[in-house]
Amino acid sequence: MLIPITLTPDQPVLDAVVHALQHPQHRAADLAHLPTLTNVALGDPYLAEQLAALHHDFELQPSPATNLLARLRTRLAWWLLGRELQQITTTHAEIVRVLDSLVVQLDQERIARRRIEAHLAEPEPPTSTTPPAPAVLPPNPPSALVWHSTFAAPTGYSGSAQAFVLGLDARGVAVRPLYLYGTDYDEQLLMGQLHPRIRALQAMPVPLNVPQVVYAPGDRFSKNSGSYRIGFTMLEVDRLPPTWVQQANQMHAVWTPTAWGAEVFQASGVTRPIHVVPLGVDTDTFTPALNPRTQLGGLTIFLAVFEWGIRKGWDVLLAAYAAAFRRDDPVLLLLKVDCREPAANPLRELLARLPAPTAPIGLIYNQTLTATQLRELYHLSDCFVLPTRGEGWGMPILEAMACGVPAIATDWSAPTAFLDLHNGYPLPITGLVPADSSSRYYRDARWAAPDQAALIELLRHVAAHPHERRQKGQHARQTAQQWTWARAVDAVLAGLG
Repeated sequence: MLIPITLTPDQPVLDAVVHALQHPQHRAADLAHLPTLTNVALGDPYLAEQLAALHHDFELQPSPATNLLARLRTRLAWWLLGRELQQITTTHAEIVRVLDSLVVQLDQERIARRRIEAHLAEPEPPTSTTPPAPAVLPPNPPSALVWHSTFAAPTGYSGSAQAFVLGLDARGVAVRPLYLYGTDYDEQLLMGQLHPRIRALQAMPVPLNVPQVVYAPGDRFSKNSGSYRIGFTMLEVDRLPPTWVQQANQMHAVWTPTAWGAEVFQASGVTRPIHVVPLGVDTDTFTPALNPRTQLGGLTIFLAVFEWGIRKGWDVLLAAYAAAFRRDDPVLLLLKVDCREPAANPLRELLARLPAPTAPIGLIYNQTLTATQLRELYHLSDCFVLPTRGEGWGMPILEAMACGVPAIATDWSAPTAFLDLHNGYPLPITGLVPADSSSRYYRDARWAAPDQAALIELLRHVAAHPHERRQKGQHARQTAQQWTWARAVDAVLAGLG
């Protein structure tokens, strides 16, 4: 049973979940039989519910009409609306790709022009037999820094880039946040909201004679034009693409969040100095619940928070959950899913993979939660679960741990830095398998194959041992307190010093 959960702004998460479980107006079957236009409409759960009701009223059981023309008009409207929305979606996706390409090209031209102008302004170097100057070293301590990234998008890079910049600013570093994919105004125009301090820092001039950090996928490192160039990135597979390696070797130093990632970088052919600079978690925002929940107290609630994609192992999770529990078992799986792929239809894929009948599954789909609501979502759960095939960091896992919630997560890649048997439930893998070749970053690379049989046993074990999971949750909080943003900023300063 797949139950959509819709939250209004500032609505307590528990209230929304309880209401959805008590009033599941539109079950999986209703959503499964919607027409093609739901490729767009299901991006908005409220719109999906309204369309399900319309479909039931006018298609499955057409309302009485005074004449045949009125009924034909209704059916014609469905056909026309479906085609129009599908065409709009395709066109919008194409326009976004074209605009992204144009922004990248313009940015590259802008950087090239700046370098040419700087070169022409330099005096002719005198002929000399003097040995070449030593390699450029970063300032110690750093007084100024340019940080290229995104700062307002709903992505891990944006959220952590904002935390790094604000942390450096609080330490007295004159850090200049610079939008990577165009002008600063472009990001403000596209996203609408930007942290006020980030906006204030972007009013500063952009210094060109200071270290620069490009914090983004490794094929963006070439945007770095600093006096000391640092590329900061991560990936979820066992090797880097050749273009990442080429650009990384043009940097003075390369940063990545975990020792596992550093080993992958080195094995892939990165020859520049590699430093481990971890990310952090806001342990002041993500705190344990003060009191155990009273509503839904008889249920063991599992939670998964992820961006849509096969890498996150949602297919393994659904199959294991269906196999681990019967329909009437006192369990609930909550999925918070964000999808940024215009052509994807996660609800159809979830329903196609979900055996019927199964224990209830609540779905919070493409809804932006406040920090308070996200913390409430973690508090609502007894165990976080993500059988991911690979992570560059794994922020939701660490956020759950900071809230005192133990995690079942794959025992491979970045989460091995902070998840162990003492504070959670590492999920074994059966080996490494070829990664999804449809992603240009994953070609010829491998990622983990989570052990589905082991996941079934872990789900059952967690449900049967509430005292143990609470103990692990306490240890999880203690572990998360060692991975603060203050520690992450310390590592940045050490890498620059």
